[in-house]
Amino acid sequence: MKLAGLDFETANGKLGSICAAGCAILDNGVVAQRREWLVCPHKGYRWMRQDFTAIHGLSYWDVCGCAEFVDIWPELRRMLLSADYVVIHNAPFDLGHLRSVLALYGQPPVAFDYVDSLLVSRRLFPEMPSHALDAMAGRFGMAFHHHNALEDAMACAGIVARTGIPAGAVRHFSTAPE
Repeated sequence: MKLAGLDFETANGKLGSICAAGCAILDNGVVAQRREWLVCPHKGYRWMRQDFTAIHGLSYWDVCGCAEFVDIWPELRRMLLSADYVVIHNAPFDLGHLRSVLALYGQPPVAFDYVDSLLVSRRLFPEMPSHALDAMAGRFGMAFHHHNALEDAMACAGIVARTGIPAGAVRHFSTAPE
């Protein structure tokens, strides 16, 4: 099974303010490809909230000279669509930002099947006091740097590679008009 772990870090509370993106392709549990991008958010979304910087460590000066999301999207899209399933921890957060940033740049629709590793973790390990990504990675002995987009993407895909996908856990994402 081929999984694409996906994670975004954001500059502020505005949907679409992506300042870092990470994607890791796991083929039968083995990392086959991985990529991280620092992203200059869309004009008007570039201001960095200090509390967000405290979480992920990125400042305006780290991303102001970087490519915008529209420039990294072709490669990220290719990676996501190459997988059987995209894996995201707390998918509504990242998918909301993806939907918004694609709309900001007027990108064509995209669709893929995804699995939320947070929901998988809650379903399979109800006894755990926390299902946060760092807690779940720790449960599987995976060391990583939390709130680094690439490492978070690798961790959430790694969790699902180890647990498998429970029945009913696959969802569909699409930006196509309904």
